[in-house]
Amino acid sequence: MIPILHLRQGTELYGADRAVLALSASTPWPYLPIVGAIGRPGVRDALAEEARRRGLAAVRFDSASRFDLRCARAIARVARERGVRLLHAHDFKALFVALVAGLLARVPVVATFHGDTRTTAAIRAYELVARILGNFTRGVAAVSRALERRLRRWVRIAPVAFVPNGLPQSAPISEVERRAARAKFGLRDAYCIALIGRLAPEKGHRVLFESARAVGATLLVAGDGPLRDELREAAQGLDVRFLGYLEDAREVFAAADVIAIPSLTEGLPLTALEALALGRCVVASAVGELPELLAGGAGVLVPPGNAAALSEALQSARDEAYRARIEEKARARARRYGVAAMAGAYASLYGRALSGSISSR
Repeated sequence: MIPILHLRQGTELYGADRAVLALSASTPWPYLPIVGAIGRPGVRDALAEEARRRGLAAVRFDSASRFDLRCARAIARVARERGVRLLHAHDFKALFVALVAGLLARVPVVATFHGDTRTTAAIRAYELVARILGNFTRGVAAVSRALERRLRRWVRIAPVAFVPNGLPQSAPISEVERRAARAKFGLRDAYCIALIGRLAPEKGHRVLFESARAVGATLLVAGDGPLRDELREAAQGLDVRFLGYLEDAREVFAAADVIAIPSLTEGLPLTALEALALGRCVVASAVGELPELLAGGAGVLVPPGNAAALSEALQSARDEAYRARIEEKARARARRYGVAAMAGAYASLYGRALSGSISSR
């Protein structure tokens, strides 16, 4: 077996974290995945907990700062103890400590750029550093074609590949399950729109709220983040249910008539893949990989930040027959984004990295 140590920071389970778990659970022989969760000392780490719950090997690494060399040394120690042959970093902080740990343990590194969508100056600076560091890896994967194109401009030495996220098949939502979920949220006959994701500026909550005033819908908002208080204030006068952070949002998918993804920037959000797999109607901004994912009527696309266009699309989606046509195409499209295809693409990346090849761009 060839142990692969995945490295990802964060204390909650959002899209990229679920992608790491899906990849780890489906990685083919001879690779043996280990989930490495990087977090602040004393803070609960949902990624490590969920990995263990799924029967995956997991290790928690404490990190007191963004570039903690002690964390890198701990990773190197675990890599040596467990015979790790490759480190797989899944965010910019993880990439930095992985490269240092790789030097210490003499283990190569690959990286996945999931498309950190936050837009502050600090995040842009970190992303720039990460793209430069990408040249010191044995391979870089991008989850969207747009991100792949950007990375090819920055990463000139290591090979860059487009590897879209994938999800395992989910049981379809039954009518009984849907009725129970709607009853739980007190929806009755209300037209319901759900937004599932971090409460952060780039996710476009304010655009959705502005659109909802004209549509007259009930909104289910699942997630937590820095805009929690601001968004509660912005939602005054609307029927918005703030559900907080949910590790499993299946009931929200079941209850909603439409899944809204009004993001201003995006990679390939797992929320969109989950919605399609469950046969939900998605109305989303035309950003990142979403235009390709929803092409051909598998969803509805609107310009990012355009509340009027979003409102019009949501109004059209009130019609059940209209939604049914989209939902049928959505389920068919989701089958193209299976976890087996993702795992196979990463197995090829691992093979090239371990052979030392950097010729494939």
